[in-house]
Amino acid sequence: MKIEFENLQRNIKRKYSFKFRPEFSESFKTEIKDSEIIPLILEVFEQLEWPVVYRDDQSVEAKRKGDWNKLTEKITVTKNAFGKIEVYSKSIEGNFIDFGKNSKRTGLFIAVFKKLAIEYQSSGQLTELQTEFEKENNWDDYEIPLELPKPKATAPPNMTLISISAFVIAILFGVLMAYLTVQFTHVIIIYEVGAGIGMGYIFGQVLKKANCTDFEFIQKVIIGMVAVLFLTNQYIQFQLILADYNYLELDFLKFMKARWESGLTIENLETGWIGLVLSWAIQLFFIYHIAMFKISLLIAKYIIDKIPGQVIEYTMYLFEMEKSESEVRAALALKGWKKKTDQDDVFEALAEINGFHEMRRE
Repeated sequence: MKIEFENLQRNIKRKYSFKFRPEFSESFKTEIKDSEIIPLILEVFEQLEWPVVYRDDQSVEAKRKGDWNKLTEKITVTKNAFGKIEVYSKSIEGNFIDFGKNSKRTGLFIAVFKKLAIEYQSSGQLTELQTEFEKENNWDDYEIPLELPKPKATAPPNMTLISISAFVIAILFGVLMAYLTVQFTHVIIIYEVGAGIGMGYIFGQVLKKANCTDFEFIQKVIIGMVAVLFLTNQYIQFQLILADYNYLELDFLKFMKARWESGLTIENLETGWIGLVLSWAIQLFFIYHIAMFKISLLIAKYIIDKIPGQVIEYTMYLFEMEKSESEVRAALALKGWKKKTDQDDVFEALAEINGFHEMRRE
């Protein structure tokens, strides 16, 4: 942030907020034209280096970056009637107290907005901002393409590749977790996060290669993979312990029974079988959800990348022109996208793009 804005922020009085996710809002009035308000709000966010995550005709949302580029607050500025503007800041993390940070953000935004409104109005930059904004946000200059890139031929999902890969990946991560647990110690959450990210990334690449984007099916496969990983982990731990203590006369079922009966001990606290089951449940929960999250991101990007940018842009234009779904399908068919499955892929790509936009807002 510029030095002049930092100095401006120091003079703003703190107003503390107490809540799980502290928030603060205040409003002010402006005399500039209604059509100039949103362009100037965007300019203020750009000057403050707060990335915009959403905008429409009435409001703009941005997030403030703190140390290490960590997003700390979400700022929403809403244009109301008669030149009234509401500025709302909310802490992204649950801190219970914001030490006045949210009030600092809203105060800084208002101060910069008023400063730029005066400067830009006298210099004519306000009119330029409005003109540029209107040009960016309408489709008047869009040239309808005479033809579109043809759909790529895609094979049906390769179920054999998916099945074999899922089984192998789950076993490999089960063996790795077992080895680390026996040779070192089990650091709960750390191993699970690593396994979830690793398994999700590798299996996500397999799914892209196999052309599988069915999330419901993928969820079922991941549940199976987590189960295989868990059983492999327990069995390899049994084998490694048996190798160190070869005088033990145990089979795997007796080993699991002994673990169940001894339960889980955390330092001097014996939690019994309940603690053991809870620890297993936490492990499986983290591995599954982290793997699914990683796969979801990879598959969503794959779905978008499958569709040429020209096709996505043309489809967005049609919807902006308030065409119905059937009209959009007809227009795509005229440009070479005749198959319903190809059209469905385009709509799915648009849905994923909207999903990414919504995720940025959270």
